[in-house]
Amino acid sequence: MSQKAEKTVSKEIKIVARPVVTLDDVSKDLRKVSLLEVVRSLGEVSERGLISSLYILKSEVGKDFGYQFQVVGSSVSSREVLEDVRVLLYLGLLEVSPSRKLRLTSLGKEFLDKLGSGLRERLEDIAKSVEGIKQRVLSEDSLLNLAPTGGRRGRRRR
Repeated sequence: MSQKAEKTVSKEIKIVARPVVTLDDVSKDLRKVSLLEVVRSLGEVSERGLISSLYILKSEVGKDFGYQFQVVGSSVSSREVLEDVRVLLYLGLLEVSPSRKLRLTSLGKEFLDKLGSGLRERLEDIAKSVEGIKQRVLSEDSLLNLAPTGGRRGRRRR
């Protein structure tokens, strides 16, 4: 006689520890402050559009914020940018609009306005660079929103 092997199914919880980040930590981190300025300059932008704009700033304009990018075909991604966006969302400096786009909150605008004069010059330089690529990024972003996501298809007919 053969005995069936008993299968035990267990679910594991994966816990990821992340350090607590405060507004003081963000004010000392140039990458996050620069990211806030890029979002302020663009207005409303999707995460993909934000990553694309940072990649264009790095590769074509020469403004490197210290992010690493992975390019597959014509798609650009960056885990570091997404992590920083999550931190800024958690702190309430960014919010997601109903159209699933990132935008600065009133707290984020106040935060950027309160920064010191040394950072302010850098932020003005970033804003000028973003203005040069703004239309290109926003048009690519709107095209991505118009394209179908390929989710549900209609029933096949014979």
